[in-house]
Amino acid sequence: MPSVYSVGDMGLIDTTFAPIPTSVLSDWGQDITYIQTSTPRVYDPTTGAVNGADTRVTVKAVITRVNPREYDGLYQTTDLKVIIGTSELGTYYPTEADRIQYQQTGATREAKIIAITTYRGDDPVYHSLIARPQ
Repeated sequence: MPSVYSVGDMGLIDTTFAPIPTSVLSDWGQDITYIQTSTPRVYDPTTGAVNGADTRVTVKAVITRVNPREYDGLYQTTDLKVIIGTSELGTYYPTEADRIQYQQTGATREAKIIAITTYRGDDPVYHSLIARPQ
């Protein structure tokens, strides 16, 4: 059976669906800090310091708890599902070296990204992340 969309229709998918996450996240999302690990970490054995640069970007996100049954029990009940759009990240694809910072009960928390699903046409539309609080 032929596909509903041909390869030439990927632009149609982008123009149809790309604005939706931005609109939903601006209404329902909260501000989080997305931390891109932009250079490899280097350990200095003399000082014990780990050096490397991070890039911090404020993005809108919807954060929910992961239901382990939803993912065949692969995740912990404390893990978070984080939906972010691409308006702030552009064509950058999240990696498992990246982290997020978010507010929870008046405190700043940090979580490491452990799984990533990107929904896309020609370009990313939005990212669904599983993050583990540290």
